[in-house]
Amino acid sequence: MDIHRIRYVPYNPAPINCVAFSQPVASKKGGPVRLAIGRASGDIEIWNPLNGSWHQEIIIHGGKDRATLHDGRRIPGRLRLFSFGYSNTVTEWDLEKGRPKHQSSGTHGDIWCLGVQPFVGPGKGGDKEKPKVYHTGKKLVAGTMDGSLILYNIDGGELSYDRVFARASSKKTKMVSIAFKDRNTVVVGTSQSCILVYDMRNGTTLAKMTLGSDLASGAKEVIAWCVKCLDGGDIVSGDSTGEIRIWDGNTYTQAQRLKAHSSDVLSLATSADGSTIVTGGMDRRTAVYRKTTGSGSRWAKVFHRRYHRHDVKTMASFEGQEHTTD
Repeated sequence: MDIHRIRYVPYNPAPINCVAFSQPVASKKGGPVRLAIGRASGDIEIWNPLNGSWHQEIIIHGGKDRATLHDGRRIPGRLRLFSFGYSNTVTEWDLEKGRPKHQSSGTHGDIWCLGVQPFVGPGKGGDKEKPKVYHTGKKLVAGTMDGSLILYNIDGGELSYDRVFARASSKKTKMVSIAFKDRNTVVVGTSQSCILVYDMRNGTTLAKMTLGSDLASGAKEVIAWCVKCLDGGDIVSGDSTGEIRIWDGNTYTQAQRLKAHSSDVLSLATSADGSTIVTGGMDRRTAVYRKTTGSGSRWAKVFHRRYHRHDVKTMASFEGQEHTTD
């Protein structure tokens, strides 16, 4: 049988829905760094940066109609990877065997976003003392399409459904993005022109930050596609109007808004020290913002580029050792 190699036919891989590093900053004491990529086909790829010589270590093939969306996080001494698709099930993967390790689901709507509770909190005497590391009470927080926030327990290497700890006032509200301001404060972007802040311990609503209406496109509601919390406690959001907004982390009031893109802002990444914001949007642009110097410092766009031929749907940031301080 003759074999003819065709070089001019392009290979089109499945779109990437989510990326996550196992840790945001390189550390001599930290464990190995890995990048997890979730594709629309349901496959998960694990990559090793290898100081710039990227190596694909494993491909975990997903099940039918289980498009992978999120999320990888680092636990001291061991790497754990959690993901979800267009369903009400959360999966933990065995990274050595390349197959599901645990699965858990609850009586709630399909999951849209997932966040991992930070394992480090402030010391007893305040921020100046050594931070306290929590070895129990580890949770995943899932936001659903029916406006619920769900807790999953990941203590002791397990994964189990815990409870619904908060619900939006309307079932039309979709929880579309999640970030942690601190260990017990969850910031949630919604589809109903608002960002909600909850106390995870009791489900109390701490704040509701409104986004207004999208007058330019005529849409009634603004979607907060992405939220992040900066190192100083302030919150940054990107939405369907093409704007990013900076929110004061103490008063939960809007401090600044910037026209970032000509269409929806779909993804956000921030530097570890909170001095840089990177956004990606439906207009295929990637933009970078930094704080201006001086007493009345404000955020300003440094530059933007169109690196892609498609939507910039997801971002993750990682800083090498040369960018860190001891």
